[in-house]
Amino acid sequence: MNLDMLASAGQPPWHPVPRAEDVDVWDKYDFPINGTYRLDGRLIIFTLVTTGANRSLWAYVPVPSEEEKAVAEAQFDTEYEFDEFLDGRFAGREAVFAAAEDFVITSKSDGVMIPRIRGGILVAGANWYAIRAAATLRDRLAVARDADDPSELLRAAQGLVTSLPA
Repeated sequence: MNLDMLASAGQPPWHPVPRAEDVDVWDKYDFPINGTYRLDGRLIIFTLVTTGANRSLWAYVPVPSEEEKAVAEAQFDTEYEFDEFLDGRFAGREAVFAAAEDFVITSKSDGVMIPRIRGGILVAGANWYAIRAAATLRDRLAVARDADDPSELLRAAQGLVTSLPA
């Protein structure tokens, strides 16, 4: 499956592409947190990785056809069991991450390999997000430099300094 198709900018993270069908929300708070959808007949799992202020980070992974029945019939007695199940669906597979602001996807990754460790989704997602943020800051600084506007360059540099830890 072409991982590039799993999410697109401008969509809500729990309905990440206009062609998503049969969205099944497994858990929600004020918004869907995780679940599945179908894309061209393939089952895709989505999950909220983390949030901060009005931003959120999401992950998407296709389910191999031979595992679809097990995913559809899975039941859990504890939150720990569910977390283990979810980690197991992502571990060792390529997933797509999406950054969202106010629950609208603003950017997405290419396929990112999820390490086979507990919390691998969080580790891989945070790494992708950090690289994405650094590139965005670098690009803002380059635009300000090329504009030959000292005050804009100063604002860009200050933004860079205030957004990163000392």
